[in-house]
Amino acid sequence: MPSNAAVIAALVVLVPTFLGLYAVLGSPVGAALVAVGVAVLTGLAGQSVAVVTRRGRLTRRVSETNRRVATLAARVTDADTRVALLRACGTIPRLLDRTETVDPADLSMTSRKLLDYLVSVESALRRYVEIQDHRSAYRDAEALLIRSRRTLAGFEAFAAHSAEQIGEADLASFFRDLAHLELMNPLQLPPSEER
Repeated sequence: MPSNAAVIAALVVLVPTFLGLYAVLGSPVGAALVAVGVAVLTGLAGQSVAVVTRRGRLTRRVSETNRRVATLAARVTDADTRVALLRACGTIPRLLDRTETVDPADLSMTSRKLLDYLVSVESALRRYVEIQDHRSAYRDAEALLIRSRRTLAGFEAFAAHSAEQIGEADLASFFRDLAHLELMNPLQLPPSEER
């Protein structure tokens, strides 16, 4: 469905184009046909720009949320949990870059999934740091922290699994390219032993 901005841009172009062409050509049908064509092209261009803008905005939100998670992760006192969280945060930008390279059409969907996951990680991690820093304010704080560590460790597995999926898609094209090259440049056959 076209964005509102694309439709408005098409309508804004339609009227003056029609009036200008009608004044020059004197034919309402000819002016209308050309004006509608120009308006449709404008709408399509506007739609493409809107998609790219939305995709860029979504990717920036993922990056910003990931930075906030990394900042919170740096405050975690449990070394194993902190390292796992920071490794996962380091994987996210590479995951976005690989997705954009391998399958740009999938970038919006991947970014939405990452953003949903990161928002939950950020919320849980914010509470984890709060409990960690103010243990006396929470009944059974140590049990809460232990459970949270196990759950937050899943972030690294999620990031690694997502990166593997993108990598596998990339390897499929790699092997396809190798097969194509082998067909175009067959390996040299060993010299015949018969002389």
